[in-house]
Amino acid sequence: MKSWGYRIILKYFAPISRNPIQYISCAFALLGAFYTLVEIEQGVFGSEILLMIFRNNIIIIILSIIFISIFLYRDKLEFSAFLGRKDDKITLKMSNLLKMRDTAIVIPTNTTFDTTMNNDFISEKSIQGQFQKKFYGVDFAELDKALQYSLDEQYPNEYIELDDRKQTKRKRYSIGTVAKVTKEKTHYYFLAVADISRSGRPENVTMQNLTQALVNLWNYLSKEGHSESVAIPVIGTGRAGLKDGNIEDVVHETIFSFALAMQEEFVAKGLTVCIYPPTLRNANVTWDDLCNYLKLQCCFATENEKHRKQAEVLGAPIE
Repeated sequence: MKSWGYRIILKYFAPISRNPIQYISCAFALLGAFYTLVEIEQGVFGSEILLMIFRNNIIIIILSIIFISIFLYRDKLEFSAFLGRKDDKITLKMSNLLKMRDTAIVIPTNTTFDTTMNNDFISEKSIQGQFQKKFYGVDFAELDKALQYSLDEQYPNEYIELDDRKQTKRKRYSIGTVAKVTKEKTHYYFLAVADISRSGRPENVTMQNLTQALVNLWNYLSKEGHSESVAIPVIGTGRAGLKDGNIEDVVHETIFSFALAMQEEFVAKGLTVCIYPPTLRNANVTWDDLCNYLKLQCCFATENEKHRKQAEVLGAPIE
């Protein structure tokens, strides 16, 4: 309910404060259109039915005009921009990540790829917890098997054995390790973004680690992905407890690192950064700020690519 309430505020009422003139203009235009119909009725048909309706229901009609104005200028809570001259685009979307369709989905997880939800080790409120409950209920044996198969295939022996735990997994992989799980024809990429203690507390959640995780994710997708669009949450800002950054920092870094990676090689058909509506309620950034940053990054992508190619040519050794 909180999510829906905040979403309604952002979608229908927040835009009023940005440009109240357009709402006032729309309301007067609708009122003028109504009176035009009244004059047509009087001049052509010689009746005053519409005028009587207005006089008898003036409050209802005015409120209707206001609601129509708000509806016409509602914010879609989705902003997209093409990456320079390419056909690939980056999208910011206010949405629940797990409700996305026709896209691969990134699930932030821990470096041991633990799945147990006993004693809130993996919180049911986290993205991973919601995913597990949605597709596996309370038995995660199938998920554990799929995760380990993917890890063994891509990262054989690339882990350390922990000796401080017995009830949970002991193999710890590096930040940025990716395990792919396919469920209902959708690819889910489990991305290791933080270490986790014996009790399930996230550790070492820093911007440096998140940047490394993103770089490794793009590298993995460029080699093992399916050339499809990818949806990713604002990693590290939920229950992970990012130490030295905020929502704005993570969104900026996600957009910037993807745009940079796409200059080097094809990563994905497109990227959607999903922002869960309530996360912006107490954040020190607005929806417009994030959209403006995305627009600027995509506008300068072509210019950055041109400068990079020029630097490569100028820096080439003479044979």
